[in-house]
Amino acid sequence: MKHRIRAAGIALQNNKILMLRVRDQYSGEYWIPPGGGLEDSDVSSKQALVREFREETGLDVTVGPLLCVREFHETSSDRYHVELFYLVESWRGELSLVNLEGLNDSEYIQQVAWVDVEDLNQYKVFPADIVSTVLPLIQAKQFATHLGSYVQGENDDVNHLD
Repeated sequence: MKHRIRAAGIALQNNKILMLRVRDQYSGEYWIPPGGGLEDSDVSSKQALVREFREETGLDVTVGPLLCVREFHETSSDRYHVELFYLVESWRGELSLVNLEGLNDSEYIQQVAWVDVEDLNQYKVFPADIVSTVLPLIQAKQFATHLGSYVQGENDDVNHLD
């Protein structure tokens, strides 16, 4: 079985959440928070999230604390996913999908939009419990503890997470 680590960001503004409308041949159309898999050039999951946000939304973001973790098995590719959901504390720029041109997600991602939180129940959304579980964590300022991102060898005490 293959494995994938994905970092995703929860950005909130005026009772709206930034979401991607995506489509694939197995699950159809659904909405997810922006984010993506770690690449060889990424030093940490937070750094991967900054890169993915720029690619998928056109926004430059400041990534805050870890909120929660989700795991799932993608049966179509026999891939096991671990998703790390972070609070996005701030952003700048204009929403755009232009950075996706030439990347493998250009056909998968259909739209980036600020979606009213109350409207999420009308859509297929992953994680399915984003409104009932994830958003209340943010309101309660109940964050997970992330112990850091370290590199074996010299300077193995340097935290690359922030």
